[in-house]
Amino acid sequence: MGRLSLGFRPRVRLPWLAESPWLGGQVAATSSASSQSREAGARPTLRMVPRTRAEKGGDTRVSKLMPWIFRNEVANVEELRSALLGGSAVVLANVESDEGRELGAALVNLAKGGTTGVNIVGRMLTDNIAVEIDRNFFIARIRRALEHREQTFRGQSNYRLLNGEGDLLPGVLCDRYGDTLCLQFTALAPEVLFRKELLEALKEVMKPKGIVVRCDALEDRILERAEVSPPEVAAGIYDSPIDLPAEDGFVFQADLLSDGWTSGSFFAERRHRNMVGKALGDLFAARDKPSGIGDSPVGQPQASEAGSQRMSAPAKRGRDFRSEGGAKQKAEIPRVLSLFGESLGVYCAARGAAVTCALADLGPGCVSRERVEALAARNKCADRLSILQLGKEASLNELGGDALLNSFDIVTLEPPPLAPTYGRLEEGMRQYTAWAQLAASVTRQGGLLVVACRDRTITPVKLLRCLNMGVWAAGRKASLVHRSACAGFDFPVHLALQDTNQLQVIALRVL
Repeated sequence: MGRLSLGFRPRVRLPWLAESPWLGGQVAATSSASSQSREAGARPTLRMVPRTRAEKGGDTRVSKLMPWIFRNEVANVEELRSALLGGSAVVLANVESDEGRELGAALVNLAKGGTTGVNIVGRMLTDNIAVEIDRNFFIARIRRALEHREQTFRGQSNYRLLNGEGDLLPGVLCDRYGDTLCLQFTALAPEVLFRKELLEALKEVMKPKGIVVRCDALEDRILERAEVSPPEVAAGIYDSPIDLPAEDGFVFQADLLSDGWTSGSFFAERRHRNMVGKALGDLFAARDKPSGIGDSPVGQPQASEAGSQRMSAPAKRGRDFRSEGGAKQKAEIPRVLSLFGESLGVYCAARGAAVTCALADLGPGCVSRERVEALAARNKCADRLSILQLGKEASLNELGGDALLNSFDIVTLEPPPLAPTYGRLEEGMRQYTAWAQLAASVTRQGGLLVVACRDRTITPVKLLRCLNMGVWAAGRKASLVHRSACAGFDFPVHLALQDTNQLQVIALRVL
């Protein structure tokens, strides 16, 4: 199979692009930007505004390793724009304080648009302006990230390889699916300036069979004033979709060219999938029934392909149990409700639970019915899974009415980002409260309610407040039994950007 030609969807032209002289028809003037010198002495200089107080100012934050520079912290935005080549909106610049102190080199996005332009103007790439930013620079960064993953996931080949600022590569994500890589650009500057170098560095370090490039993280691209383009095979070959053997014989399908699919989501769910799997296993054990797939701990990285085959063997016992169980056993099978989830609901069905998967179109990142059905068919558990389509507002009647009150042993709530920007924070928190009320109302007494939040604008305190209000509105009580603010070792978060964590998980015992 040669290079896959994708013509199924044109680039999405966002409204401000037509108005902006800095983005002339494409994402930016890539060829012009790429021709800019990477040498320190030839780079333009971004100057920080003077400090209002001795301890205040953007240069103070940057000197203390804060990797972002905001628009109101830059003194010479217009000067930088006038120096740009070929209509490009981005540039690699040296960063200096108002007193002329060197702070490092940053990827700078000066795109205009709307009334304000881009809020995060600079993303620090290094604190040493003498470093040449080239292919070798990215090879070193990728090797460092790979060493970290290899220490944690020995013998594994499925994980997030690069996680933006957490791996000192701002605006760049990369997921590894065996010998295939999925490179994502959430920021405009690294895509325009260093796409070629990053691809070459990945090929040098990882030796992949193919590399898929995605520039379709809608909310991030909107904030960057960047176009949204369909996924493409940028190097090598790609056979779609990819089977990912995971815990206990469960197989997840990753379609890297699927429109709207979030690459890396399966890896991010590893920890709370482990927790839900253990809770489900405990339910089966308490009722003296074997769970559907295996007895080994859920959520642990798979040791090898042979290990996957050994762990998948007990799956037949689980399916035999389900097919031969009879009415009495069916009544004792744990019931699971998965709100918006893809893999977690199907995973519970594969383990032997009776699962209701409720989907709703709440915007980008929502799971389609077809994807859930395909995953269930791949894991041979479609008979254990029923799928409902809900509206955009939480409604008990759409879910099934009062008959479902206090009826599910485990409820998972995994909505797409409901508050992707601070301007939508209030509405997003209202929606979290409403969905938490619905989820709590259908969880049986003593049952487990697991909430996964992907909104970087909602702090842990705000999320707990929403859940508390939702549980109270449902007339229930709950206790906190689990809380995590990091998806795992392959999703490192820059210490100065703790609020940018992409996943929070909270588990409640509903009383």
